[in-house]
Amino acid sequence: MDRLGHTDDQITKNIYLHVTQEMKKEASHKFGQLMRSFR
Repeated sequence: MDRLGHTDDQITKNIYLHVTQEMKKEASHKFGQLMRSFR
């Protein structure tokens, strides 16, 4: 975790897991839109 500049690995996890969760939500939403467009 030192490479990212955070001394506490929990800080790194909180930051990047949050981003990952948001990206998953966005990808899921976009995929749903794509599937609806095929109807």
